[in-house]
Amino acid sequence: MSNYFFTDNATNIPKTAKIAIDGLERNIPARKHSHNAAWVRLYRNMLQSAGWQDVTILGNHDSYEGYDVLIIYLGISYAGAINFFFGIDDNVVRRFSRIQDFEGPTFVMNHAMPMIGNTVRKRLTNKSTSLNVGKLKLDRLNEICSVTKRFDYVEKTPKLCFGDSHCFSAYTPGYLVCRNDGLTLFSTLRDGLKSNIEEKSGCNVQDLTHLTFYMGNIDIRHHLMRQDRPYEICEKMVKDLGEQLARLDIPNIEIVQALPIENENRKLPKSGYFKGTPFYGTWEERNKLATIFNEGLTKISAQHGYSIFEWPAQFINDYGELDFEYMERPKSIHLSPLSYRWDLFENKLNSLYGN
Repeated sequence: MSNYFFTDNATNIPKTAKIAIDGLERNIPARKHSHNAAWVRLYRNMLQSAGWQDVTILGNHDSYEGYDVLIIYLGISYAGAINFFFGIDDNVVRRFSRIQDFEGPTFVMNHAMPMIGNTVRKRLTNKSTSLNVGKLKLDRLNEICSVTKRFDYVEKTPKLCFGDSHCFSAYTPGYLVCRNDGLTLFSTLRDGLKSNIEEKSGCNVQDLTHLTFYMGNIDIRHHLMRQDRPYEICEKMVKDLGEQLARLDIPNIEIVQALPIENENRKLPKSGYFKGTPFYGTWEERNKLATIFNEGLTKISAQHGYSIFEWPAQFINDYGELDFEYMERPKSIHLSPLSYRWDLFENKLNSLYGN
């Protein structure tokens, strides 16, 4: 995988520059319990850690006036096509007009920039397209999009936080984050931990001094109870993790515990389903797997000298479940950003984890 770093294309952008981050066809979510909102706030934090202190996530009606740099966020679920929920309506025309009038450098997070002009041109005759679409200069929009630079990471660092979609809840400043939605620990170990990390993050393992590794929740939720000997497989998987981590020869390795299991009545979006179900196995079975998994992490950590990141005891309610209070709202398998290790809204250690 190619590495795209903001710092590689921002050599002429002074640290005093005013940077705006905005959504493309709609505004960035503002809800503090939103996984989607947390991802863009993580990037604001990383930009600030790299020295650009004046970074603002814009609201729907904020102007671009006074900003030197524009970063466009396509959304955490963007898959290569712009999703116009209400067509190219007046709001979309207004948002695209701001882009065509912006004269500073433009960047886009995590993806290649879609060609807005071409996208609009294909929808000019749609009934849902605003009558004000004529205000857009489609060739100008295409010109801007063609020079908009992609970045996946902010700056090169020897510290890596690697894992599945849960991983950035364990982030701390100074780390590069490599998030891999849907990636299981089983498949990662099967295909080789080192090759997975290097292929997916673009980092050379030999250059890393710190690794925060967080995977396993997906295996516990969906896969292990489908096996004939799930508890044995879980123990073997953790042991294999310990051995493969040791072979990386990274001086400082931290492993994140699996989350407690929430009550089965929690409603989940269909995107969190696997083979038509939100989980597989009873709460008791999956809770036993989580216990075996976390006890295994303690063993391999003592054996190899790793550190363990533990979730606060208060996350667990009187029934031994992950309390909904600490989860994303209204529904998700993830923690709420207000429960993350690092407070991405205030840019400081979350008070849930001490001072």
